[in-house]
Amino acid sequence: MKLFECINIVYSYTTIPVLNNISLTINNGDFIGIIGPNGAGKSTLIKCLARILTPVSGNIYYNGNNITAIPKKQYAQQVATVMEIEHLLPYTVESFVALGRFPHSSFGRYNDEDISIIDNAIAYCAINTIKNKKLTQLSSGELQRVNIARALAQSTQCILLDEPISHLDIRHTTAIMDILKNLHKRGSTIITIIHDINIASEYCSRIIGLKQGTIIFDDTPEKCITYHTIEALFDCVCLVYNNPISNKPFVYPVPGHIQYNKHRQ
Repeated sequence: MKLFECINIVYSYTTIPVLNNISLTINNGDFIGIIGPNGAGKSTLIKCLARILTPVSGNIYYNGNNITAIPKKQYAQQVATVMEIEHLLPYTVESFVALGRFPHSSFGRYNDEDISIIDNAIAYCAINTIKNKKLTQLSSGELQRVNIARALAQSTQCILLDEPISHLDIRHTTAIMDILKNLHKRGSTIITIIHDINIASEYCSRIIGLKQGTIIFDDTPEKCITYHTIEALFDCVCLVYNNPISNKPFVYPVPGHIQYNKHRQ
């Protein structure tokens, strides 16, 4: 069943389009990883889906309705967004997670059901031991789990994430992606930007390759992560083999073959 449908989406910050006639269908239950070089338009696409940005032209539909026609509070009850927290306000972890219930509450007053959902989100993301800490006291990995718990408390059908594992070590990366995988198993639609191609391959059911505002490929990891597609997407040389445990494609970059300002022949 279609969840999002994007039709000829164009977005520009200057005269040059960042998104160039993007047409895309996202189905209920997808776990999508968006990959591509820096400046490809990945964050812009996520922000358009989240209604943070409005396309210059084209339309985005959610459950068959143009998202511009859906009241913002109603949209927030169905779509949660996890962006980098740029300014760490002096919230405690618990009070920040509770913000996820705001679209469902009346004037910020939380009932017993809200409190139960907040507690469950905190437990699910394993942040009980830090729930009384301030955001400013947290490590990057803790902060990302808190951010996802806030989205989880929002009780939405879909979660949009902009680079949820950037700057994290391998242990915290795995912990965050495991949380997303389990949410997906529970029925959530996950759409996330991921710079690590191998992490995207292991966890996502569908990979979208974006370059210069255009979708280069959109398929399962097994079908789209090949040395031909990855070399074309990133203008680099790589080898692709299968992970011996999961059998998912795994990319190895080849050092010394990056050519700037021209395409490799």
